[in-house]
Amino acid sequence: MHNEVVIRLTAMGDVILAIPTVRALAGNGSRIHWILSGKWRHLATFLPAIVHTVDTFADFLRLARRLRALKPIRTHDLQGKFSSIFFSFLLGGRISRYRKRDLWENLKAAGGAFPLSNADTRPVWKRYMDTAEVGHFDPNPGLFLSEHYLHEVQMKILENLGLKPYSYTLCHPGASKPGKIFPLSGFKSIISQMKPPVFIIGNANEGHGKNLYNDLRGKLDLYYLPGFIALSKGLVTTDSGPMHLARAVDVPVAAFFFQTDPSLGFSPIPGNKVKIFSIPLPCKPCSLHGQRDTCPLKTWECRRYHWPSVSSELNDFLEKAA
Repeated sequence: MHNEVVIRLTAMGDVILAIPTVRALAGNGSRIHWILSGKWRHLATFLPAIVHTVDTFADFLRLARRLRALKPIRTHDLQGKFSSIFFSFLLGGRISRYRKRDLWENLKAAGGAFPLSNADTRPVWKRYMDTAEVGHFDPNPGLFLSEHYLHEVQMKILENLGLKPYSYTLCHPGASKPGKIFPLSGFKSIISQMKPPVFIIGNANEGHGKNLYNDLRGKLDLYYLPGFIALSKGLVTTDSGPMHLARAVDVPVAAFFFQTDPSLGFSPIPGNKVKIFSIPLPCKPCSLHGQRDTCPLKTWECRRYHWPSVSSELNDFLEKAA
């Protein structure tokens, strides 16, 4: 069996979007070695590959020697940054490399111009597959969650929260960048209309509404997060890593794009349990990753949903998709 190497170090959403490529490569008969940042090591057991995590430059060098000895027939650099470019050359052999954006698009984004667009209109997951030349495969982003693991998570949430499987809904109002975060008024409106119990997930320092609801932010280990989402009735979320994680465990996911936009290619892989909320505006997207902490037009029109209508539509979707 041939060995192939995939380099996709970060972030959570990009890792999930790379799964169809990895699964397709394995389907072609290769043994896949995936190089992943140590930050995401708790996801390694759920990925369809032999996963090697790295934290330091020394880790890179040691791993390069080990993998080079396996004589991989090809390295797929799906990161496209200096570290992954350097590492791919150390391995030798044929290299396929993902290209994010052209120079003009990067300059426009760096200069604060908007709206932004990509010359390449393919979604990111499709670009990954085409980079690896497996674009003819159907995209399957699923994580492998064993029965033993799901039982472990089920027992943990029963013991700690008194919850049975599929009895609760999740909400992720935060994000790593300020332009993606749920507006507080919309967050409160949606939560108040959702059938309880609803639990809030995310990092401890993300989003609004501290101590107002069943707040689990900062209290869930990453290892248990896929199972906790998989055993829920669905997730309401911002444009974020948990959005992609919910898609990967096949639960209903309703995703809200504010400053960012699905047109940039980072929306979840399409499916019957995916619903996208995004207001089309001539100024949108005004940033690549939601990094603006203020609206350049001073209006925040991208957050001006009619929340009562959205809440009704959202609840209808979650009920039918469950």
